[in-house]
Amino acid sequence: MDILDYESTVRPEWWLKQIGDCDWAGARYLYTLLTENRFHELCGEKARLLLLTDGTKLVSFCTYAEKDDIPDTELTPWMGFVYTRPDYRGRRLIGRLIPRVKKMARDDGYDALWISTGETGLYEKYGAEYVTDMTDARGGNSRIYRMDAYGFYGWKDADVKARTDGYPGIETPKDLYRVLWHVWSKETCTARMREDWTEENATLGQCTITAFLAQDIFGGRVWGVPLEDGNFHCFNAVENRIFDLTSEQFGDRKLDYSLRHEQLRHDHFMKPGKRERYEALKEALKQELKP
Repeated sequence: MDILDYESTVRPEWWLKQIGDCDWAGARYLYTLLTENRFHELCGEKARLLLLTDGTKLVSFCTYAEKDDIPDTELTPWMGFVYTRPDYRGRRLIGRLIPRVKKMARDDGYDALWISTGETGLYEKYGAEYVTDMTDARGGNSRIYRMDAYGFYGWKDADVKARTDGYPGIETPKDLYRVLWHVWSKETCTARMREDWTEENATLGQCTITAFLAQDIFGGRVWGVPLEDGNFHCFNAVENRIFDLTSEQFGDRKLDYSLRHEQLRHDHFMKPGKRERYEALKEALKQELKP
């Protein structure tokens, strides 16, 4: 399956027809906005429509938008028009679009995004937190959810400062995480996990090289949580702050960060390919940071 930006697709009319054929009034309203060129008027200039596709078939879609159907609010940005075709439901496929929406929010400088919905129990599966009820533009009641744009363990307390100026613009672990989403790749993923790596699961197989790169920038120590296969999952500890930039690869699973064992780069870099992947990640980060 692939994720497409509607406005960048080669055949937007193909996907537009499938949106219009959906069995949901919200999809037909979105179809109207697109055909009448009112999408950006309603949702904002930066609004984007993301499509999850299976070959030539539209599977799911959602929007990333400055505005939603809640008037007179300063809350922004929003994830809206969330839909999955009936024959693809039950597979949590919208979860493939959420990382892309979060990335857009981070790139725009936001720590969170918002969701307006009548659903209960849907967005909680993806880490969203119910906040309050608000009145929508039609006068109805809508449940408002907040979803963190930063998903790595310890992000709220990861306020340590960079100890080097060798990475311009990287001042905190949040900055590093935001840029690494543009840098992590299949090539920097450990070889045994490479087949499973995707842009939506970009942290997969990146823990060791990421933790040592973060150590280069912020100092501190690299620790490891023992895993069932005998390997260690690496994370960082700096000034009593623990953060794990690659924790999202474990999904809903919670790691016990008290089971820590110090990890030394000398030992890790003796393993085939690991130093090369670390150097590749470091160089890619520097290239990404170039003006």
